[in-house]
Amino acid sequence: MQRREQIMLGVLLAAVVIWQGSGWLISTVFGPFQARSEATALLQKSVQEKDDQLLMLARSSKSLKAARGISLPPDATKSKRPDAVNGQRLYMQWLTDLAELCEIEDLKVTPDRRFLKGNDYIAVVVKVDADARYEQLVRFLYLFNRTDLLHRITAMRVSTKESEGDPFLKVQFEAEGIALVDAPSRPELFPQSEIVEDLSDDGTTMRVTGGEDFPKQPGFRIRIKNEFLDVTAIDGDNWTVTRGVDRTQPKSHPNGDLIQLVRQKAAANDHSLEEFRELVATNMFVKPAPPYKMKLMPITDKPFTRGKPIEFTISAQGYDTTKGKPEFTLVGTPPEGLKLEKSGKLTWKPTAEVAAEKYPLSIEVRHPSAPQGMLAETFSITLREPNTPPKLVAAKPPVAFLNREWKFQPKLQLPESALAQLKWKLGEKPPAGLTINEKSGELTWIPDDEVLPGETAVSLVVTDSESPPQSTTLALQLDVQDDEASFTRLDTIFILGDSKRAFFYDPSKNKKTELHEGDEFSVAELKGTVKQIRRKYIVLQVGTREIRLDAGQSLREAQLAVAKREEASFSR
Repeated sequence: MQRREQIMLGVLLAAVVIWQGSGWLISTVFGPFQARSEATALLQKSVQEKDDQLLMLARSSKSLKAARGISLPPDATKSKRPDAVNGQRLYMQWLTDLAELCEIEDLKVTPDRRFLKGNDYIAVVVKVDADARYEQLVRFLYLFNRTDLLHRITAMRVSTKESEGDPFLKVQFEAEGIALVDAPSRPELFPQSEIVEDLSDDGTTMRVTGGEDFPKQPGFRIRIKNEFLDVTAIDGDNWTVTRGVDRTQPKSHPNGDLIQLVRQKAAANDHSLEEFRELVATNMFVKPAPPYKMKLMPITDKPFTRGKPIEFTISAQGYDTTKGKPEFTLVGTPPEGLKLEKSGKLTWKPTAEVAAEKYPLSIEVRHPSAPQGMLAETFSITLREPNTPPKLVAAKPPVAFLNREWKFQPKLQLPESALAQLKWKLGEKPPAGLTINEKSGELTWIPDDEVLPGETAVSLVVTDSESPPQSTTLALQLDVQDDEASFTRLDTIFILGDSKRAFFYDPSKNKKTELHEGDEFSVAELKGTVKQIRRKYIVLQVGTREIRLDAGQSLREAQLAVAKREEASFSR
């Protein structure tokens, strides 16, 4: 075999070997390189994830540090359980100052609950109740939300009973502040300093002390009482300021007044004053103004009593309140002493010598909502003679006995014609069961066992038929007693020759009374004499009646028995 043929055979055999064992060859030669490449890729991915985690941790750490700066201060306490009592107090004071700056009225700020969330933060809740107009409420919420502080409003209720003009709103809300447990404790909610010299209402340069915690560069905002100021330049302890910013009024501030830093969110500066005014203009609590057409309310036509002061107010409706109130004036010559204020209040003190008659009056009411700006009206005031109030004729009402019908007709010192026009009713808290006749005034009553014996005050209201009617309250004292006639019984009868005796016994008082023929007796309303004494009964003379009283029978039972017999006889 030639050398050339040997070489070609070797190449062919090598090709076959390579083709048959390529997997082993590749695995043996290139496998380590591929594994190292994959391990490198995994390591690079792990490094990237670690870098991302470190970046997120750095960002979170930065956010947490920033949150500590705007957190409410936690209390420095030796107890294992952190608290924020001082932080809640400072937050309440800040809310109060902010509400007063917005001129909110009837303010009531009260502390509510505090609760610890894990070991991370303490939430403090403050309740606020106040009366505010819509613009004041919007301004408060605007300043509240742009303050860079860990807080929020968790619940709010706004209501009003009116929908005209610019009504007061009843505002109730809960504000929640967060105090991070690991935030630094501090004595104030925001950095504070003091004015060293008096600052006039137009001054633009002020000296301060204790401003170490304030920003070192100008461009921040401060508050002195109810005025916002922007610091535009700093030269040591001398600050140059812009006065009365953000719709506050420049005022003079004496030496020693506190300066407080106003921390604002950066996004808050994007809101313009025009946007705020546009929001205020869209008051959702006021219905759209209707087409106005002013008219006067009906003027009183009731007569007044001569010699007594007169006072009432003439009012208008259907006018635009944003253009002021109507102005009232008298036209012509009114009676002496009669006055009408611009508000519509009319007063007159006619003396006793002024004649009792009708006095015509003319008035003019001016307002832009009136046709051609003015309304004219005429009315009259009628004076009548004084009405003498009725008086009771001195007459003591009869005694009212428990469980017995009682009637009484009060008498008044008035002519019969006037009495017929009166209306009667009982006053406040009359005794149970007492009734009165509306026309005659007669009282009817059967006091039951729940009524306590003794004197009971009763008031009667008498109203005349004048226009307007006048009422008089009259007082009565009613004497309520136990019905002794129901308890008093004929107990014993003794007859020995000409000696005749009868004994009454009242067990309620353990009282025994001895009577003879011809003796007088008085029990409850029953008064009379003992006419006859027999072995088993006695005969009593009570007025024109003769009443037989059997042994063991009560006086009331005997009286009722006679009344029933008379009624039966009359009906036949």
